[in-house]
Amino acid sequence: SGSGSGSGSGSSATTTFAPPGTEPVDYDAVRAELVHLLDNPSWDDGSLAPILIRLAWHSSGTYDAATQTGGSNGAGMRFRDGTEAADPENAGLDYARAFLEPVKNKFARTTLSYSDLWILASYVALQHTGGPVLEFTPGRIDHVDESYWHDQGMTYGRLPAAEKYLCPHLEGVATASGLDETGKVVGWQGLCTHVRNQVFYRMGFDDREIVALLCGGHVYGRCHPHFSGYAGPWVEHPTQFSNEYATDMIEDEWTFVGHDDVWLDEYGAEELRPAPGKRQFVNKVLGKIDGEEPNQMMLVTDMILAWDPDFRVYLEEYAASEAKLKQDFGAAFKKLTELGCGFQ
Repeated sequence: SGSGSGSGSGSSATTTFAPPGTEPVDYDAVRAELVHLLDNPSWDDGSLAPILIRLAWHSSGTYDAATQTGGSNGAGMRFRDGTEAADPENAGLDYARAFLEPVKNKFARTTLSYSDLWILASYVALQHTGGPVLEFTPGRIDHVDESYWHDQGMTYGRLPAAEKYLCPHLEGVATASGLDETGKVVGWQGLCTHVRNQVFYRMGFDDREIVALLCGGHVYGRCHPHFSGYAGPWVEHPTQFSNEYATDMIEDEWTFVGHDDVWLDEYGAEELRPAPGKRQFVNKVLGKIDGEEPNQMMLVTDMILAWDPDFRVYLEEYAASEAKLKQDFGAAFKKLTELGCGFQ
């Protein structure tokens, strides 16, 4: 599959990586290579920054504070049929890992780990796109094989799922029937508990940090029907840091759509139609054509920030102040990428 995931019959043992070298790392030289890599006209919106930020996020987002397992240390996603690579939430990230492989090879004689490279790449991407400037702490050590997860009987499922605990969409039924009288998706409270308690509280984040991470992270990139099933960018400018995600969520009018909402095609918004069985919100309204409005979407896991009163307080704060978002997102992202690394 395009995601490089799945439950193939191959064993993770077939994925072999050269042991790290012994020479010290010149991190300025690594940074220069990464900057050179970022602007890529053949990739989404001409930039690799969003997918490199996503790689770091997803490699870090497996952390569990109670057992002190997971996190960015290890780079376990690089084992092709392994626990992390098989997680549907990581679909498409094999491209990000492949883009970084030449950089890893260039510094193969040094002690540079994949784990450190993936996180450093995200820091460089953030800075390159006007995001927070983060101080990089090296020292992550790669897992040598998949045994880290296997020995603990681990399966994937530590990353947030966009429609978990929602009432399922039935084919042939109008998408709007999945909304309650207030316009919220039926079952959203369960999804909110999943995101808040099962994912972010599990890692040790509070509500402010959760909102900061989503507002800062989802300003980057877009969803792809052939990877996640969802479709389109969150914001108009998905390769530069801003608080546009927060402001648009509050200010724009959002419509709940599924694959069968073909009226989007007539509105020039075919790119916002998700794959069959998936549902999302779009900034289009049936009967209202606005040719000036860029095509944007929100997942239900995004909209809970506006629906949950405790989350919304921070959403409104970040919509009002991009500087505050940059500060809080930077701190929260650095914390995320250092979870489980043993840094003091």
